[in-house]
Amino acid sequence: MVKINHFDILKILITLICTGLVAVLPDGILSFLAAVNVLTIGIIHGANDLYIASKIKRTVSKHQFSYLFVIYIFFVFVMVFALYSFPLASLLLFVIISSFHFGEQQWYQKTIVKSVKLYIFYAAFGFLLFALLFYTHKLHTANIIFEITQQMVPNFFFDRFTIFASILTIFLLIINFKQIKSQLFVQTIGLLSLLFLFSQTSLIWSFSVYFVLWHSLPSLKDQASVLYPYDSSPIRSYITSAIPYWLLSLIGLTIAVLFVDNETISMTSLFFAFLAAITIPHVIAIFLMHKKYIS
Repeated sequence: MVKINHFDILKILITLICTGLVAVLPDGILSFLAAVNVLTIGIIHGANDLYIASKIKRTVSKHQFSYLFVIYIFFVFVMVFALYSFPLASLLLFVIISSFHFGEQQWYQKTIVKSVKLYIFYAAFGFLLFALLFYTHKLHTANIIFEITQQMVPNFFFDRFTIFASILTIFLLIINFKQIKSQLFVQTIGLLSLLFLFSQTSLIWSFSVYFVLWHSLPSLKDQASVLYPYDSSPIRSYITSAIPYWLLSLIGLTIAVLFVDNETISMTSLFFAFLAAITIPHVIAIFLMHKKYIS
């Protein structure tokens, strides 16, 4: 039975509308809107990781929560150090982990029996999303990678990456067909709408629409239902509790902007590096949340 809900249809329609905005709004305004969306909804959706971790571990005391906070900050600084010391390997790690995270969020269903082959499918689908995004913005992507890693990526890499990701995704889709067939139609339409978006708009606008509309909002909804199951307005409660950590993230990004040489690295590259630094602890928290509470 094909599963289509109103939010799936809404995401596709909004994606098409966002694609059409390039015809009426200049790139500068779209880039500004993209930054605002990611720095608000995008960052807020990952701002309650500590509460998720404390709920999973049944941590209630201030001392234990402070301990988790230190561990969380440690992970972020480790990623910052890794990006500085081993930029190419760290960026690759970011893509691999984010691929699984994006694929998991998009395909996850309570009724699906979890397995290693399904987890690999999640990662493969995430690879495909990255591959299509990179392929449709080869030059801009290559420049960002160069600014972060000082390594120039040739154009043919994006072609081969897209072919590899496509074949791997189709192969794993066939293997997991029985478990995911109910989602196949709507996910295919969604992927086509995203490909249209990627091919017609800039890298920053394309990424922001996907990251906020297809990833952050559904994730925020799932997290709110876990953290505040008995609240009359769980999303409002989620946002209220996330604000202090969201502000802390923005302060960290502002400090980075003030101290980084703009002639060495662009704001776009710094923006993606910042997302990479806060990704790993968030992915771990959401994976554990799915495993324990939404299984």
